[in-house]
Amino acid sequence: MSATQFVPFPGIRPQFVEISGVWVDPKFWTTTYTCDVALQKCHSTCCYRSNILAPGEKERIAAHMEGILPFMDPERGDLYRRRGTFEAHCTDQCPDGCELDVDEVNAMARYFPLQADYRCNHIVRGKEHDSCIFLAHSPDGEEHCSIHAYALASGISWMALKPADCVQYPLAIYHEGNRTILGVQTTPFLSHLPCHDSNLGPLLYQSMEGTIRFFLGDAFFEDLNQFVRSLGSAVGI
Repeated sequence: MSATQFVPFPGIRPQFVEISGVWVDPKFWTTTYTCDVALQKCHSTCCYRSNILAPGEKERIAAHMEGILPFMDPERGDLYRRRGTFEAHCTDQCPDGCELDVDEVNAMARYFPLQADYRCNHIVRGKEHDSCIFLAHSPDGEEHCSIHAYALASGISWMALKPADCVQYPLAIYHEGNRTILGVQTTPFLSHLPCHDSNLGPLLYQSMEGTIRFFLGDAFFEDLNQFVRSLGSAVGI
């Protein structure tokens, strides 16, 4: 990893609203969002890079690799077998320094200090775009995550199995002093994705309900939902 100076959420800070002890970005009830690959026609473009592996995540996923392999593209499964791991060696993968965006790094900082030796999934370099080793292609040409597909087919919680970096996007749940923040990653290098400005789907907090419940609990989501609904017509509810 490069010694890049990571600055949390550069630029204009939103006016956070405190809800049950969590400081929330109003974008959650003022913008729409949906992660629907078919609807957005995005071909899972957000997986074209890689993701941070927090401590313990490599081991958790590795324990399921025999089940995940049938859901991977054959050549990527062969690549995994040759390498003996899906984890990247950072200096080999990114010899000029870390390619991850500062928002993504800071969104993961609640799991472990930024100084820790975190790792990433292997990036498969391609002619059209780079992508995570777990990105797979379905018969109809759509791209999807092979870990996600395996989890759904096996009745396993995909949120509990996949790397948190993947699960939480575009959320950013972190601590600042003694405050818990529920923010939104701006992630400039993904700003071209249609989900950011297509105006499709429900309000952001509704679309990300499952993820918010997973990370911050059912009680918090209910309080968040009650707060937003109290705003009524001001947010289109």
